[in-house]
Amino acid sequence: MSVSSLVLAPFSLLGVAAIALTAALAMPLKPPQPLASIHAGAISIDPQGKPELSRFQARDGTWLAYRDYPAPGGGDRLAILAHGSSASSDEMNAVAKALAASGVSAIAIDARGHGASGSRGDIGYVGQLDDDLADLVAELRKSRPGAKLELIGHSSGGGFVARIAGEPLGREFERFILLSPYLGYRAPTNRPNEGTGQWVSVDMPRIIALLLLQKLGVDWGQELPAIAFANLPQARMHVTPVYSFRLMQSYANAEDWQAGFRAAGGKIAVIAGEADELMNAPAYAAAVEPFGASVQLLPDVDHMGIVYKPAALDAIVAAAKL
Repeated sequence: MSVSSLVLAPFSLLGVAAIALTAALAMPLKPPQPLASIHAGAISIDPQGKPELSRFQARDGTWLAYRDYPAPGGGDRLAILAHGSSASSDEMNAVAKALAASGVSAIAIDARGHGASGSRGDIGYVGQLDDDLADLVAELRKSRPGAKLELIGHSSGGGFVARIAGEPLGREFERFILLSPYLGYRAPTNRPNEGTGQWVSVDMPRIIALLLLQKLGVDWGQELPAIAFANLPQARMHVTPVYSFRLMQSYANAEDWQAGFRAAGGKIAVIAGEADELMNAPAYAAAVEPFGASVQLLPDVDHMGIVYKPAALDAIVAAAKL
């Protein structure tokens, strides 16, 4: 090989890498086929008694939305509820009402990027949802300084809650309740993402490319779509059908999915349905009980049923009042 070839070889490799990276980033994201069971569950949630949206101002100046369900007589417990992927505070209406009726006040959030909070499908940076939760806690402390806080999340919201449990912000909460949680792609509690259980379509080439850029300290391209959800066409105006890369990373558990369970010291309860079509519910016990977390499986309850069926609501209330 000539001297000129030796000099040019690294530049040629860089050129090939740049072309491959560009191709990966340009790959179009295709949504999966609609998943009827999720839509059927969502429309089964009773909208009656849903309060009007309230708002608080996050540190970046954005006004974020939530619904406030005060318990009669106040009470000393306050649960913050995080909805599942693609959803909004509407999804947690039945849970919030059941908690409030039992004496536990509830706050159901529209996580930024969902519902009436910010731009649907995107956020400003990885980790912004953690900052939003910290800002909400500070806001709630102004009017309820002595409340014992609990954090409850469904599906991807449950994964988000599991991650918060392992972070400094988790010290604000007395207890964490995960409802059919998506614990992360490495967790043994996932069913195959295919057929009747395919809820998401993942743009893996784009995600790999953005992860490589992230490791290099480059955040360019993180606003690009990374995953799409199996929403029915008629639901599109009410949901968030696509997540950007930075929202996907933020509304989820940590890559080390066990970290939150280790840090929480037994303060986590997992409640899931035996008929869950998205999660391998029987695997929760072996996965999380070694860390002191409790697991309760409910017969005849599927992935969405965990947020509205009477047996599920009873179990959530009981866990919140321990």
